[in-house]
Amino acid sequence: MRALIIYDSRHETGATRTVAECVANTLREGGIEATLCRARDPCPNPRNFDLIVVGTPIYYERPMRSVLEFIDRNDGLRGLKVAVFITCFATSKKIPSLIRNAVVRRYLNSVLKHVKGEVVASKAFKGWMRGPDLNVLRECAEWGDALAKAVSKA
Repeated sequence: MRALIIYDSRHETGATRTVAECVANTLREGGIEATLCRARDPCPNPRNFDLIVVGTPIYYERPMRSVLEFIDRNDGLRGLKVAVFITCFATSKKIPSLIRNAVVRRYLNSVLKHVKGEVVASKAFKGWMRGPDLNVLRECAEWGDALAKAVSKA
């Protein structure tokens, strides 16, 4: 099994990059070969992978253009298994759940509407500004483990 993790981030130590690395490491621990690639860089052909994980931060209520362009350039990842994650502050537990859930759904849908492949999972992680949030890293490892189990069964 092979997975390609496509992401972009404005910051080298940002939440999105850290979550992408966490997912890649967790998939590797689950016995899946994982390749990490920044969407704005030359990336391998997604058709050579069993799972594509797409990650983007939300800035000013929008996903990063480079990530959406990668999806669109590759025919929406049609015919592939795809997992999508976003990082944003809107997932904070300080925001009332009704509002938080609606906003997160809108942000995820802004990425998912570009995906024509089979979406096997989606997740929103809380972003950070001053360094990794240990709870997010735990959630990321759990999500990566669930992904590894799901694609291994397929």
